[in-house]
Amino acid sequence: MSTSNDHSDRQRDDMITLRVPRSALTVLWTLGSLITLLLVALAFIAGLALRPALPAAAPVQAPVVVDPAPVAPSIVTLSASPLPLPVTPAPPTSAPTSEPAVQPTLELIRPTEAPAIPAPTDAVLVIAAPTEANIAPPAAVDFRIEPQPAAVQPPAAPVQAAGAPPPAAPVQAAGAPPPAARPAESGGGGASRPAPTTRPHALRGSVRWSTANSPVIIQNDLLVSSGASLIIEPGVEVQIGKGASLVVDGSIVALATPDRPVRFTQIGGGDDPRLRWESIIGRAGSVIDLRNVLITGGGGGGTVLAMQSGRLSLQSARIVNNGGHIRIEDSFVIIRDSEISGNRMPYGSAIDITLTRGGGGSPGSDVVIINNRVLNNATVAGAAPLRLTNLSFDHPARIEIEQNLLVGAAGPNLALFTNAQLMGNIRCNTLIGGANGLSLRSDAPPNLSPMLNIRDNAIEAHEPPNNPFYRQFNIGKGATSDLPLTMTNNWWEVANGPYEPALNPEGRGEAAGPNITFQPWLQTRPACAPSF
Repeated sequence: MSTSNDHSDRQRDDMITLRVPRSALTVLWTLGSLITLLLVALAFIAGLALRPALPAAAPVQAPVVVDPAPVAPSIVTLSASPLPLPVTPAPPTSAPTSEPAVQPTLELIRPTEAPAIPAPTDAVLVIAAPTEANIAPPAAVDFRIEPQPAAVQPPAAPVQAAGAPPPAAPVQAAGAPPPAARPAESGGGGASRPAPTTRPHALRGSVRWSTANSPVIIQNDLLVSSGASLIIEPGVEVQIGKGASLVVDGSIVALATPDRPVRFTQIGGGDDPRLRWESIIGRAGSVIDLRNVLITGGGGGGTVLAMQSGRLSLQSARIVNNGGHIRIEDSFVIIRDSEISGNRMPYGSAIDITLTRGGGGSPGSDVVIINNRVLNNATVAGAAPLRLTNLSFDHPARIEIEQNLLVGAAGPNLALFTNAQLMGNIRCNTLIGGANGLSLRSDAPPNLSPMLNIRDNAIEAHEPPNNPFYRQFNIGKGATSDLPLTMTNNWWEVANGPYEPALNPEGRGEAAGPNITFQPWLQTRPACAPSF
């Protein structure tokens, strides 16, 4: 039975298996390969025939940067006619730079470092033209006074009066780069003022300006470098261009006399609001000492004199017809025997002093304000002629505020804000006009009592609050305080003393607010307080 089954299986296998000779297989494989290669070749040729024509590639031109050859410093003589410093523009292929498009210009600045030698009458300013080697650091000016040769000496140029047409441009030397464009001299029309310079022109070493150099004309920002000193002799006039500032990192001293003051004013000597210069700015560590000076026509940005973390002494000065205030921060300050009037101040108090870290550690007062007249200034509502702020909760401040005439408009006359102890004297001042005489505010605990000697002040003519009783008797606010404050022996406008509903209801003088101790009061006006 099994033998018959094996036989049938072999027959079935023979029927299924297809036996093909090896030679036939080889021929078939070769023929298939040839057909495949032929199809690939035909497809390639067809692709080439159907491909669109491509434009020829444009040649790439690599930029070529040529290092300029060193240029020897040339000597440029500035005449009395305005002439900016020449500027060599960067090649078009050079990388962008932060250098200003127009170099700051400084005209007729001809101080000397040898004051013992009298300056020649026809002196000129000699400045080394900028080269590739000295473009990176701030421009250094060689303030040498050299006489002109007799054969080519030009006549002295007269001072240009305000409103007069500008002098003709000087002839440009052969081969020199063209001068930079100048801003318009007038307030309206003309070319627009160049963008503010990122780096002001710099003075270094010891520089002295004398009447032989006057007027000194500053067209763009001028920096008194750290460690440098600028001395301005009596009788010198410093004329500053529209939008320019005098920035002090070192020291500036103007020790003039009443008959020969130093004047800071606009170019041409006017005070046109359209042509205002910016400000005199003292930065950290700087010293500004100005005596018998006139500052006018400045404050284009709202501040005409600023000091931060330095020392400011302003004595026998007149700051009039400006567009800004005096701002002082974290500095030792003396302002005495000065007048601040007729200024338009878009923000802040006329004298605005802020101590963010309290007073200094040295003995003596941090703020000395004596015998000044602050009046007739246009300020924003609530601003004071004098404001002192001590923001520190830990460090006290020492002040001396005496014999000042402080005339207000819509705010207090003397505004004090303190979070720490406040010590010193407030004596013989006249606080008159506005909404309040003295205002003391604080975020400190209410038991803090300032150690101030407030006496012999004349507190007068303040606006009555919106209250029928105050208006009926014309009783204004003489003083208000957030902290306990002693204000004895002061004049409150009338002999029967200040009005206080509980302690002096019969008084018809300026009202004393809560927290103020006012008894006894003066029954006559103190002679030491200045009159309005």
